[in-house]
Amino acid sequence: MDKKATIIISLLIVGILFGGTIYLSNLSDGATVEKAQGAKIGIVEANYDFGDVKYSGGNVTHAYKIKNEGTQDLVIANIFTSCMCTQAFFKKGDFKSESFGMKGHSSESAFKGVLKPKEEAEIVAVYDPTAHGPQGIGPIARTISFDTNDPDKPYVELGFAAVVAK
Repeated sequence: MDKKATIIISLLIVGILFGGTIYLSNLSDGATVEKAQGAKIGIVEANYDFGDVKYSGGNVTHAYKIKNEGTQDLVIANIFTSCMCTQAFFKKGDFKSESFGMKGHSSESAFKGVLKPKEEAEIVAVYDPTAHGPQGIGPIARTISFDTNDPDKPYVELGFAAVVAK
């Protein structure tokens, strides 16, 4: 290959890499959450143990209760799970949000759940014990994370554990 072709190919590669970097840096990171001094999240239980979960027993779920203990609206956004075997959703009364999965493996969402002062809601985790196949038998630990507008707890993690058994 001659010198001119090498330079052109090199410049094209650099241009593509530079353009890709610019494009990726402009992608949305989900919903923006502005902090509010009067917002205060209350979490009844941040960790849950399913105990033994039968591999062929179907999905298991747990609802984490959350409450707005503040004087301003509490915003919940950017819900993600730590693994593709887990989905999560926001539930308030009869309203149920879309399901959210693992960051980078599910689409970003502009969803924002809002709780008025003293209102309660749930973050519901749905775990699929078959997602990893038979090699997933044994102890597991997963998390559900989300952002809030509570200045004292802008990032929350809820966790669960289980022992997947045959």
